[in-house]
Amino acid sequence: MFRYGPALFVLWTILLSASAAEAQWFHNFRADVKRGYRRNTAWPEPFIWGDREAVITPFSIQVANGWRRQNLLSDYHFNEENPQLNLAGETKVRYILTQMPPNRRTIFVQRGLTSDVTALRIDMVQRAAGRMVPNGYAVDVVESDLPNDGWPADAVDAIAKRWDATRPDPRLSKASSGDSSSAGSSPN
Repeated sequence: MFRYGPALFVLWTILLSASAAEAQWFHNFRADVKRGYRRNTAWPEPFIWGDREAVITPFSIQVANGWRRQNLLSDYHFNEENPQLNLAGETKVRYILTQMPPNRRTIFVQRGLTSDVTALRIDMVQRAAGRMVPNGYAVDVVESDLPNDGWPADAVDAIAKRWDATRPDPRLSKASSGDSSSAGSSPN
């Protein structure tokens, strides 16, 4: 026992005389152990939220892009000669302003060939929207680089009319009056 006495005394003196900055390592170590223990006992709850957010974010981006496409006014909604809205464009603006949810009533205008054409288009849409909404209501009209993959309404209408023109008139088949026994039976 006396052999280790001086060594223990020296060690005890060093530990007691350590400054506060040097003793901080023990406090940090103890805090790290506590934090690690709490993380391990709460697992996986602290880590689920980041994973959920990573899964949900692409869907919210897709929803926003879908609304952007739904509320897009493209080349088909403007006259070819001048940047005025045609009937399809005015109808679409009215539909966006009256039928869409209030937080989704932003009107997107496809960019024209030049910035002047785009500015004229946006101005025409703002004027048309201003005539359709009550005073004091601001309509968001935003430039968009999204292309329209649809068809002009008059082309779709022409195809539908040609289809209707080639359809034969409906006719009922002639029923035979002598075959009443097979009317109620079903085929095997």
